[in-house]
Amino acid sequence: MKKFTVLFVMILVLMSLTAGSVLADDVTQVKIGIGTDAMPNCYLDADGNLAGENYEVMTLVDELLPQYEFVYETADQDAITIGLDTGTYAAGVNNFFYNDSRAEKYIFPKYPVAAGVRGLVLRNEYKDKITQGTTEEMLSQVAKLGLVNVPYSSSESGYALYTKFNESHEEQLIFEVSEHSPIAIEVQEIINGRYDVLSDLRSSYTAVKPEVDPNDETFFVEFTDAGFGTWVLYNKDQAELVAAIDEAMEKLYADGTMAALSIKYYGENCFQYIENFEYADVAPKAE
Repeated sequence: MKKFTVLFVMILVLMSLTAGSVLADDVTQVKIGIGTDAMPNCYLDADGNLAGENYEVMTLVDELLPQYEFVYETADQDAITIGLDTGTYAAGVNNFFYNDSRAEKYIFPKYPVAAGVRGLVLRNEYKDKITQGTTEEMLSQVAKLGLVNVPYSSSESGYALYTKFNESHEEQLIFEVSEHSPIAIEVQEIINGRYDVLSDLRSSYTAVKPEVDPNDETFFVEFTDAGFGTWVLYNKDQAELVAAIDEAMEKLYADGTMAALSIKYYGENCFQYIENFEYADVAPKAE
Protein backbone atom coordinates (compact mmCIF):
# COMPACT_ATOMS: atom_id res chain seq x y z
CA MET A 1 0.00 0.00 0.00
CA LYS A 2 2.87 2.36 0.81
CA LYS A 3 4.45 1.76 -2.60
CA PHE A 4 1.12 2.44 -4.27
CA THR A 5 0.75 5.73 -2.36
CA VAL A 6 4.24 6.87 -3.36
CA LEU A 7 3.55 5.97 -6.98
CA PHE A 8 0.25 7.86 -6.93
CA VAL A 9 1.94 10.98 -5.55
CA MET A 10 4.62 10.78 -8.21
CA ILE A 11 1.95 10.60 -10.90
CA LEU A 12 0.27 13.70 -9.52
CA VAL A 13 3.58 15.56 -9.54
CA LEU A 14 4.20 14.62 -13.16
CA MET A 15 0.71 15.72 -14.09
CA SER A 16 1.32 19.11 -12.51
CA LEU A 17 4.19 19.70 -14.91
CA THR A 18 2.03 19.30 -18.03
CA ALA A 19 -0.04 21.91 -19.84
CA GLY A 20 -3.34 20.65 -18.47
CA SER A 21 -3.63 18.94 -15.08
CA VAL A 22 -6.76 17.63 -13.38
CA LEU A 23 -7.40 19.06 -9.91
CA ALA A 24 -10.06 18.29 -7.33
CA ASP A 25 -13.76 18.39 -8.31
CA ASP A 26 -12.97 17.84 -12.00
CA VAL A 27 -11.25 21.21 -12.39
CA THR A 28 -8.49 21.14 -15.00
CA GLN A 29 -5.49 23.37 -14.45
CA VAL A 30 -4.37 25.15 -17.62
CA LYS A 31 -0.77 26.32 -17.77
CA ILE A 32 -0.37 29.51 -19.80
CA GLY A 33 2.83 31.21 -20.89
CA ILE A 34 2.44 35.00 -20.89
CA GLY A 35 4.68 37.86 -21.97
CA THR A 36 5.49 40.91 -19.86
CA ASP A 37 6.94 43.45 -22.32
CA ALA A 38 3.98 44.14 -24.61
CA MET A 39 2.35 47.12 -22.93
CA PRO A 40 -0.62 47.73 -22.89
CA ASN A 41 -1.41 44.16 -23.94
CA CYS A 42 0.40 42.16 -21.26
CA TYR A 43 2.99 43.53 -18.86
CA LEU A 44 3.93 43.84 -15.19
CA ASP A 45 2.51 46.78 -13.27
CA ALA A 46 4.40 48.90 -10.72
CA ASP A 47 3.86 46.21 -8.07
CA GLY A 48 5.16 43.43 -10.29
CA ASN A 49 1.72 41.97 -10.97
CA LEU A 50 0.46 40.82 -14.35
CA ALA A 51 -1.63 43.44 -16.12
CA GLY A 52 -2.85 44.44 -19.57
CA GLU A 53 -5.74 43.92 -21.96
CA ASN A 54 -4.78 40.36 -22.96
CA TYR A 55 -4.38 39.33 -19.33
CA GLU A 56 -7.66 40.91 -18.19
CA VAL A 57 -9.56 39.22 -21.02
CA MET A 58 -8.15 35.84 -20.04
CA THR A 59 -9.05 36.35 -16.38
CA LEU A 60 -12.64 37.07 -17.42
CA VAL A 61 -12.67 33.97 -19.61
CA ASP A 62 -11.39 31.94 -16.66
CA GLU A 63 -14.27 33.22 -14.53
CA LEU A 64 -16.75 31.98 -17.13
CA LEU A 65 -15.21 28.50 -17.20
CA PRO A 66 -15.48 26.88 -13.74
CA GLN A 67 -14.16 23.61 -15.13
CA TYR A 68 -10.75 25.25 -15.72
CA GLU A 69 -8.19 27.08 -13.61
CA PHE A 70 -5.71 29.23 -15.50
CA VAL A 71 -2.17 29.33 -14.11
CA TYR A 72 0.34 31.77 -15.60
CA GLU A 73 4.08 31.58 -16.11
CA THR A 74 5.90 34.66 -17.43
CA ALA A 75 8.24 34.19 -20.38
CA ASP A 76 9.54 36.00 -23.45
CA GLN A 77 7.98 35.33 -26.83
CA ASP A 78 10.50 32.72 -27.96
CA ALA A 79 10.11 30.79 -24.70
CA ILE A 80 6.32 30.91 -25.04
CA THR A 81 6.35 29.40 -28.52
CA ILE A 82 8.85 26.74 -27.43
CA GLY A 83 6.56 25.94 -24.50
CA LEU A 84 3.64 25.56 -26.89
CA ASP A 85 5.71 23.31 -29.16
CA THR A 86 6.72 21.02 -26.32
CA GLY A 87 3.31 20.95 -24.61
CA THR A 88 4.60 22.75 -21.53
CA TYR A 89 2.00 25.44 -22.16
CA ALA A 90 -1.57 24.86 -23.26
CA ALA A 91 -1.80 28.49 -24.34
CA GLY A 92 0.47 31.42 -25.10
CA VAL A 93 -0.56 35.03 -24.38
CA ASN A 94 1.51 37.81 -25.95
CA ASN A 95 -0.78 39.68 -28.38
CA PHE A 96 0.31 37.36 -31.17
CA PHE A 97 -0.13 38.29 -34.82
CA TYR A 98 -1.43 35.76 -37.33
CA ASN A 99 0.85 34.25 -39.94
CA ASP A 100 0.67 31.06 -42.00
CA SER A 101 3.59 29.43 -40.19
CA ARG A 102 1.88 29.84 -36.81
CA ALA A 103 -1.40 28.57 -38.23
CA GLU A 104 0.33 25.32 -39.19
CA LYS A 105 1.77 24.81 -35.69
CA TYR A 106 -0.91 26.14 -33.33
CA ILE A 107 -4.64 26.49 -32.93
CA PHE A 108 -6.00 29.97 -33.57
CA PRO A 109 -9.31 30.43 -31.74
CA LYS A 110 -12.48 31.80 -33.35
CA TYR A 111 -12.16 35.22 -31.74
CA PRO A 112 -9.16 37.56 -31.37
CA VAL A 113 -8.08 38.66 -27.90
CA ALA A 114 -7.45 42.22 -29.11
CA ALA A 115 -7.19 44.27 -32.28
CA GLY A 116 -5.31 47.20 -33.66
CA VAL A 117 -3.82 49.08 -36.56
CA ARG A 118 -0.25 48.43 -37.61
CA GLY A 119 2.14 50.99 -39.05
CA LEU A 120 5.61 52.49 -38.81
CA VAL A 121 7.36 54.53 -36.12
CA LEU A 122 10.06 56.88 -37.43
CA ARG A 123 12.03 59.96 -36.46
CA ASN A 124 10.52 63.26 -37.50
CA GLU A 125 13.17 63.77 -40.17
CA TYR A 126 11.29 61.23 -42.31
CA LYS A 127 7.86 62.93 -42.16
CA ASP A 128 8.23 64.26 -45.70
CA LYS A 129 9.87 61.10 -47.01
CA ILE A 130 7.41 58.39 -45.92
CA THR A 131 3.83 58.86 -47.11
CA GLN A 132 0.85 56.83 -45.97
CA GLY A 133 -0.15 53.85 -48.08
CA THR A 134 -0.64 50.11 -47.99
CA THR A 135 1.79 47.88 -46.13
CA GLU A 136 3.64 47.04 -49.34
CA GLU A 137 3.77 50.66 -50.49
CA MET A 138 5.17 51.96 -47.22
CA LEU A 139 7.69 49.14 -46.81
CA SER A 140 8.84 49.84 -50.36
CA GLN A 141 9.53 53.45 -49.36
CA VAL A 142 11.52 52.25 -46.34
CA ALA A 143 13.55 49.88 -48.52
CA LYS A 144 14.29 52.52 -51.17
CA LEU A 145 15.54 54.94 -48.51
CA GLY A 146 17.79 52.23 -47.03
CA LEU A 147 16.42 52.75 -43.53
CA VAL A 148 17.59 50.40 -40.80
CA ASN A 149 14.80 48.55 -39.02
CA VAL A 150 14.86 47.33 -35.42
CA PRO A 151 15.76 43.63 -35.05
CA TYR A 152 13.17 40.86 -35.00
CA SER A 153 13.56 37.29 -33.82
CA SER A 154 12.46 34.53 -36.19
CA SER A 155 9.33 33.86 -34.10
CA GLU A 156 7.94 37.38 -34.45
CA SER A 157 5.40 38.81 -36.85
CA GLY A 158 7.82 41.54 -37.92
CA TYR A 159 10.27 38.89 -39.12
CA ALA A 160 7.54 37.16 -41.14
CA LEU A 161 6.34 40.48 -42.59
CA TYR A 162 9.80 41.68 -43.61
CA THR A 163 10.99 38.30 -44.89
CA LYS A 164 7.90 37.93 -47.07
CA PHE A 165 8.49 41.42 -48.47
CA ASN A 166 12.15 40.73 -49.21
CA GLU A 167 11.33 37.50 -51.03
CA SER A 168 9.36 39.40 -53.66
CA HIS A 169 11.19 42.74 -53.92
CA GLU A 170 14.56 43.66 -55.39
CA GLU A 171 15.10 46.49 -52.92
CA GLN A 172 15.47 44.83 -49.53
CA LEU A 173 14.40 45.83 -46.05
CA ILE A 174 17.41 46.05 -43.73
CA PHE A 175 17.00 44.30 -40.38
CA GLU A 176 18.89 41.96 -38.09
CA VAL A 177 17.54 38.63 -36.88
CA SER A 178 18.12 38.80 -33.15
CA GLU A 179 16.36 39.07 -29.81
CA HIS A 180 13.45 41.47 -29.72
CA SER A 181 13.43 44.42 -27.30
CA PRO A 182 10.34 45.98 -25.68
CA ILE A 183 8.86 48.76 -27.80
CA ALA A 184 9.82 51.41 -25.20
CA ILE A 185 13.48 50.56 -25.75
CA GLU A 186 13.03 50.41 -29.53
CA VAL A 187 11.52 53.90 -29.64
CA GLN A 188 14.46 55.22 -27.62
CA GLU A 189 16.86 53.54 -30.05
CA ILE A 190 15.11 55.22 -32.96
CA ILE A 191 15.42 58.60 -31.23
CA ASN A 192 19.16 58.13 -30.61
CA GLY A 193 19.73 57.03 -34.21
CA ARG A 194 20.71 53.41 -33.66
CA TYR A 195 17.75 52.41 -35.84
CA ASP A 196 15.52 54.37 -38.19
CA VAL A 197 12.18 52.59 -38.14
CA LEU A 198 10.06 49.96 -36.42
CA SER A 199 6.74 48.36 -37.32
CA ASP A 200 4.20 47.78 -34.55
CA LEU A 201 0.67 48.52 -33.39
CA ARG A 202 -0.40 52.12 -32.92
CA SER A 203 -1.75 51.21 -29.47
CA SER A 204 1.63 49.84 -28.36
CA TYR A 205 3.38 53.00 -29.53
CA THR A 206 0.92 55.43 -27.94
CA ALA A 207 1.13 53.53 -24.63
CA VAL A 208 4.87 54.21 -24.24
CA LYS A 209 5.34 57.47 -26.17
CA PRO A 210 4.55 59.95 -23.34
CA GLU A 211 7.32 58.48 -21.20
CA VAL A 212 10.01 57.64 -23.76
CA ASP A 213 9.43 60.46 -26.26
CA PRO A 214 8.29 63.53 -24.27
CA ASN A 215 9.81 65.89 -26.86
CA ASP A 216 7.82 64.40 -29.77
CA GLU A 217 10.86 63.31 -31.76
CA THR A 218 9.04 60.39 -33.42
CA PHE A 219 5.76 59.88 -35.23
CA PHE A 220 3.47 57.00 -36.23
CA VAL A 221 1.98 56.49 -39.68
CA GLU A 222 -0.46 53.62 -40.12
CA PHE A 223 -0.74 51.20 -42.99
CA THR A 224 -4.04 51.74 -44.80
CA ASP A 225 -4.69 47.99 -45.00
CA ALA A 226 -3.64 47.06 -41.49
CA GLY A 227 -6.71 46.59 -39.30
CA PHE A 228 -6.58 43.12 -37.79
CA GLY A 229 -7.02 41.01 -34.69
CA THR A 230 -4.32 39.69 -32.39
CA TRP A 231 -4.47 36.30 -30.78
CA VAL A 232 -3.87 33.84 -28.00
CA LEU A 233 -2.14 30.75 -29.40
CA TYR A 234 -3.00 27.21 -28.31
CA ASN A 235 -1.18 23.90 -28.45
CA LYS A 236 -2.56 21.60 -31.15
CA ASP A 237 -3.84 19.15 -28.52
CA GLN A 238 -6.10 21.73 -26.86
CA ALA A 239 -9.12 21.65 -29.17
CA GLU A 240 -11.57 21.02 -26.30
CA LEU A 241 -10.15 23.92 -24.29
CA VAL A 242 -10.30 26.23 -27.31
CA ALA A 243 -13.94 25.33 -27.97
CA ALA A 244 -14.85 26.27 -24.39
CA ILE A 245 -12.88 29.52 -24.61
CA ASP A 246 -14.56 30.39 -27.92
CA GLU A 247 -17.96 30.17 -26.19
CA ALA A 248 -16.77 32.40 -23.34
CA MET A 249 -15.26 34.93 -25.74
CA GLU A 250 -18.50 35.08 -27.72
CA LYS A 251 -20.31 36.14 -24.53
CA LEU A 252 -17.71 38.81 -23.78
CA TYR A 253 -18.03 40.22 -27.29
CA ALA A 254 -21.83 40.08 -27.39
CA ASP A 255 -22.36 41.92 -24.08
CA GLY A 256 -19.91 44.71 -24.94
CA THR A 257 -17.18 43.68 -22.49
CA MET A 258 -14.55 43.38 -25.20
CA ALA A 259 -15.43 46.79 -26.64
CA ALA A 260 -15.20 48.31 -23.16
CA LEU A 261 -11.78 46.73 -22.52
CA SER A 262 -10.49 47.98 -25.87
CA ILE A 263 -11.52 51.52 -24.97
CA LYS A 264 -9.98 51.13 -21.50
CA TYR A 265 -6.57 50.04 -22.77
CA TYR A 266 -6.35 51.50 -26.29
CA GLY A 267 -8.61 54.55 -26.13
CA GLU A 268 -11.00 53.28 -28.80
CA ASN A 269 -12.90 50.20 -29.92
CA CYS A 270 -10.17 48.70 -32.07
CA PHE A 271 -12.42 45.85 -33.24
CA GLN A 272 -14.07 48.30 -35.63
CA TYR A 273 -10.97 48.08 -37.80
CA ILE A 274 -11.36 44.35 -38.48
CA GLU A 275 -13.11 44.03 -41.83
CA ASN A 276 -16.49 42.25 -41.67
CA PHE A 277 -16.07 41.37 -37.98
CA GLU A 278 -19.47 40.47 -36.54
CA TYR A 279 -18.92 42.32 -33.24
CA ALA A 280 -17.20 45.39 -34.69
CA ASP A 281 -19.99 47.79 -33.78
CA VAL A 282 -21.20 46.43 -30.43
CA ALA A 283 -21.64 49.19 -27.86
CA PRO A 284 -19.22 48.99 -24.91
CA LYS A 285 -20.60 47.52 -21.71
CA ALA A 286 -21.25 50.15 -19.06
CA GLU A 287 -19.28 49.78 -15.84
